[in-house]
Amino acid sequence: MTVPISSVIHISDTVGMSKIVADIPKIQKNAREFHALAKSAGASLTAVTKFCTSDPEIAGALASCGIASIADSNMRNFAAVPAGIRTSLIKTRMSDIFALSSMHASARPDRIFVSDRKLLQALRKTDPDDRPDIVLIAELGDLKDGMYPDEIRRAVGDFPELPIIGVSANFACLSGVMPSAASAAELWELALDVQSVRGLSKPFASVGGTVVWKLLSEGGFNGLATEIRIGEGIFFGYDSSGGSAIPGFERDCFSFAGEIIETAEKKIERNGVQGYTALGAHCAQRSSGLRSCAVLDFGVLAASESDLEPIDPGVQFAGQTFDFSVADITDSAASYAAGGFVSFRIGYSGSSRAYINPYVSREVTYASHKDN
Repeated sequence: MTVPISSVIHISDTVGMSKIVADIPKIQKNAREFHALAKSAGASLTAVTKFCTSDPEIAGALASCGIASIADSNMRNFAAVPAGIRTSLIKTRMSDIFALSSMHASARPDRIFVSDRKLLQALRKTDPDDRPDIVLIAELGDLKDGMYPDEIRRAVGDFPELPIIGVSANFACLSGVMPSAASAAELWELALDVQSVRGLSKPFASVGGTVVWKLLSEGGFNGLATEIRIGEGIFFGYDSSGGSAIPGFERDCFSFAGEIIETAEKKIERNGVQGYTALGAHCAQRSSGLRSCAVLDFGVLAASESDLEPIDPGVQFAGQTFDFSVADITDSAASYAAGGFVSFRIGYSGSSRAYINPYVSREVTYASHKDN
């Protein structure tokens, strides 16, 4: 699939205000690396795009480099996804099933992941033309969503009229249980059982969680999976479940920038009195003396200090309220003024918060690697 792109695309027409910026070439570089890993195991790659609400520009950019399959946990995010991209709903609610019949066919997910018999019973009552393909979630130790293997085998036989195509499993999402060769083999055997009962041309086994990357790179899924679902690894080059960066992958695919609404010199005194902030926390200790400070247009409702790291080494956080942040810019060699921006590195959870905030604008850039 070819998606036309420009050198810089602004998703929001908003001028100024805090913004999250996606570096498309870096994202594509990571996606290609994971695509090659998945292909070497005989599997396809699906990008989990829930953190960015399946942003259509990002989805289109992934498709333009060969990743034309995305997964999200909220069905409404599929409405704006470009045509030709396969969509999977990995968190299916009863309300989602009730909504299928009223949705335009182009907005319905191509596949839904289900883990409860009552949802299957509800799907039985829907119009066959409104039913996406169904993937049954297996419980293999994560202790989150999923049916135990024997429950899946019974469901496959009990609901013959439903388009059940295979099985899936998540690893280390909730419990920290890591994928293993044994769990991969168990899921594959379950996929083969579904194929046999349903008379399918091929088995379908989907494994998810960035944490699978290590076993994937070691060949642990070779011939034992047909789909690999990766989110954080593609977009941030990091594996939170494993607690480490992924070697060779781009880390700074996203940045966050706060608009400066004031710069001023503040006289900071340590008088021994330390009260509480509007957030109910102790006031942070700050460097004393005459300090240059920039007041930014976002607070913890948009992005928390714990999720941000100033890109300029001369900038330090001085504190936050609900809708303001203060940065100490005294030691910076850069020139900051009202109307400008202070930029930060941002991780997976911080980006997720920014993307669902209507007061944070979105921007994508293709400027970082013009040779890609």
